[in-house]
Amino acid sequence: MAYGAISDFKGKLKQGGARPSLFNVSIITSPVDIPADHTTKCFTSAIPGLTITPIEKQFFGRTVKLPGEMTFGTLSTTFYNSETFDIRRALEDWTDIINGPESNLGVSGVPSTYSGQVDLTHYGKDGTKGMTFQFKDCWPTEVAAIELSYDTVGDMENFAVTWEYDYYTMKAGSITTTNGTQEGS
Repeated sequence: MAYGAISDFKGKLKQGGARPSLFNVSIITSPVDIPADHTTKCFTSAIPGLTITPIEKQFFGRTVKLPGEMTFGTLSTTFYNSETFDIRRALEDWTDIINGPESNLGVSGVPSTYSGQVDLTHYGKDGTKGMTFQFKDCWPTEVAAIELSYDTVGDMENFAVTWEYDYYTMKAGSITTTNGTQEGS
């Protein structure tokens, strides 16, 4: 058999593989008061990619590629909007700290005056914490539009938020395999 058995494939996916719907996003620190229920209102996100840009140098008529700087992709989230606009208002207040809409004055000083930490936690199917991605010196770069339409019936308003950050760290959780050994820690 050239490809192996299905049972071999399934056996390599411990506990059936990770599920993309088992996550939450928490704004851990920020320069504004974020409503406590924001974690339940964030319904989409993505684990950003990493890129190491090559540095190309010429040597004896050839291009040699050396590892360069690491860049992190943006963090994107989408929140349900409540009728009080509490999360939206808090995030807009955050952007006002970064650049005042009337004064056009920005922040100066240490990053804690304009940035915070956002955590994206992945969970196992049994509810235990898996990997947590901690986005350091994070701040919103875009609080996107909320689409309104008479044609939209039976739905809830939502809006996307794009975040920039300096870097992220990964912290393993406590997901265990069926034989009791701990995964990823």
